[in-house]
Amino acid sequence: MTYFEDLSEYSYFARYHRRGTKNVGWLGQGYAFPKDVPSEEMLDLLWSFCSISVVQTRGIHQCELCESPRTVYAIRNGTRFKLGSAEIRVFGRLGDIYAAPNLIYHYVRSHQYQLPNEFLSALNESPRPPSSEYFDRLRELDLEWNKTFGPAPQTVAFRFEKINGQVRRVEVPRAIHIDDD
Repeated sequence: MTYFEDLSEYSYFARYHRRGTKNVGWLGQGYAFPKDVPSEEMLDLLWSFCSISVVQTRGIHQCELCESPRTVYAIRNGTRFKLGSAEIRVFGRLGDIYAAPNLIYHYVRSHQYQLPNEFLSALNESPRPPSSEYFDRLRELDLEWNKTFGPAPQTVAFRFEKINGQVRRVEVPRAIHIDDD
């Protein structure tokens, strides 16, 4: 994952930069971050934003903060999401926009990442999914979105290897982490 300091100007994908967009939760191995035990209410709020993927990418970022890097599946209230391939947007009262990787839920829940106060305020005050006001804001900013998906964690990873002169598909063990409520 690319590291960006909290509340710095968003620059990960230039085509998705909108004036007033700030980074939150772009954590990386080797970078310290404040910690606090999250409330269930705050986790519910974050989860609602993680249900909508903005800036969907083709690859998956694994959690570098776990003991060994892992693909993250999170389950909350019976719903499962695969995290690490998209961003979320949260709108501040004064026009600020906050961009975070959707791994932010895992960072808060499993690694006790303490969110910046102004982001917490925006979480509480912002229109949130699935409200039409939230989707109207995304549309106004010309930001594409889709519903976050949650495939089963039994997904098989594989690679092709040449064995005895023949190309064969070889399954590769996958490290996964399941955040379960």
